[in-house]
Amino acid sequence: MVYHSVFVVLTIWISISSNAALEDFNATGDDSDYLTVLNDRGETVYITRELLNKLIDEAGTWHWKPWLRTKTEMLGNIIQEVERIAQDSVEHFPDSIFTDEQLRQGAFLCYVMFGIYSFTLLAIVCNDYFIPCVEMICEDLKIPQNVAAATFMSVATSCPEFFVNVISTFLTQSDMGIGTIVGSAIFNLLGVAAIGSLAAVTPIAIDFRPVTRDVIIYMMTVGVLVAIVWDGQVVWYEALVLGILYICYFIFIFNSMKIFDLIERLFMACKQKGPSNDTVNTANTANTVTTISKSIEEITEEKDINNTESQVNEISSNGKPVIDHKEEAVVKPKKSVFRFPKENSMTYRIWWVYTWPLKLLLSATIPSPMTYRRIYPLSFLMCIIWIGVNSYLISWSMTVIGHTFYIPESVMGMTFLAFGGCLPEACSIFIMSRRGEGGIGVSNALGANTLAILFALGLPWLIKTLTLLVQGYDTAVTINSAGIDFIVGSLLVAACCLWIALYIGKFKLRRSVGFLLAALYLIFITFAILVEMGIILDREGF
Repeated sequence: MVYHSVFVVLTIWISISSNAALEDFNATGDDSDYLTVLNDRGETVYITRELLNKLIDEAGTWHWKPWLRTKTEMLGNIIQEVERIAQDSVEHFPDSIFTDEQLRQGAFLCYVMFGIYSFTLLAIVCNDYFIPCVEMICEDLKIPQNVAAATFMSVATSCPEFFVNVISTFLTQSDMGIGTIVGSAIFNLLGVAAIGSLAAVTPIAIDFRPVTRDVIIYMMTVGVLVAIVWDGQVVWYEALVLGILYICYFIFIFNSMKIFDLIERLFMACKQKGPSNDTVNTANTANTVTTISKSIEEITEEKDINNTESQVNEISSNGKPVIDHKEEAVVKPKKSVFRFPKENSMTYRIWWVYTWPLKLLLSATIPSPMTYRRIYPLSFLMCIIWIGVNSYLISWSMTVIGHTFYIPESVMGMTFLAFGGCLPEACSIFIMSRRGEGGIGVSNALGANTLAILFALGLPWLIKTLTLLVQGYDTAVTINSAGIDFIVGSLLVAACCLWIALYIGKFKLRRSVGFLLAALYLIFITFAILVEMGIILDREGF
């Protein structure tokens, strides 16, 4: 069990404050390498002089970066320093059937194809099942699409991070590196919006109010996370704060449109001019409406006359109407996963064969929301499960590829693994942008970032700390919060850059905005990688 050095330092600090000498720690002798001290439980334990002096120095020095303080663990009755050992992420996945040498000789292509096929699976899930379910939720609950995107849609797309944190907190009991959220968060902030902008066929106007709302909420959430993990541990009441904020988030989002309308009415009331101007404007508006109404009536009457004449001309000599076969409805064959589309092009038929195993698997596990509308909540739940499983498969393939070519862990976490975890948001905004509805994709990405903190991190931490509290153990969950200063700066600046880029583009997703956001993403991620690898900025001790 890992003990924070603060417990040992507490005993040491008491001794220092009472002007106690080193012998007061019951040293066995000046020639001995070990001293005896009391831990937080009042038990006598042993510690080396070197480690003791190090802890005393740290106790007397205020740290702006408390996560750099030395951490200790008990091995028997001896306190030893915990070494920070970098772990290889490939160890957390199933063993490969190939050796490292075989992978480097070409077997890695199997994982490349496996990753591409997993990406195809995710695209089918989002297009055929997930997005239709979200649209039905909006229709049944009568909520705007941006609200659904920031809540239900974000919960589903943040499930990969949730599953990862559950495994690391409960199964492997490894430190949850807060620094690993930088890559996925920056990609969600800038990369997802860039994909939506570049995928737009024509400029897509988005409402600035939901975007502003989501950016502000995310920045506040990051600030709360910083306050919680600043000391390198999470206790039960801190995790409870995240849980309360999670509930408050949903309450605010569901009522945000009413708040927007209220603010808008108050703003318009403040801008009202004199009554004379309003009377003139009302009269002009009424005259304009009357003129337009008369024009519409004349056009409608003319169309009715033309339609009547065309119907008369289509009557044959025997009194029966002439049937125009060109206007007959084309009866399309019923879609079925077992029907081969022989009437389509060769490209489509190749695509059908390529995706047939995936569609067969999905049709057997996810009820089609278009066919079985009454049970679309079950379809939505199955989509969440498939998104989580698929994200794990993509991360697995990406990790093996990075391990094969000696790509550093920091680079993998910032790029390939982040991309794999954010594929649900990327696929969703790409599909919606092609439909001309890319605005909800931005709300989905920002909402997923917020829920990645409140839900994916907060819920497992809360369950873990409460479990330890009930069992009577130390309720703190140790985390690796190295680099929190850089994380704060990068995430807050990236969120501001997203809003500024959309403001410059007049809150329209267009190609120029997409290129700008893509350039910003490359700048941020390059800087992040250089810092993580220690090439720029001194991060000794992280």
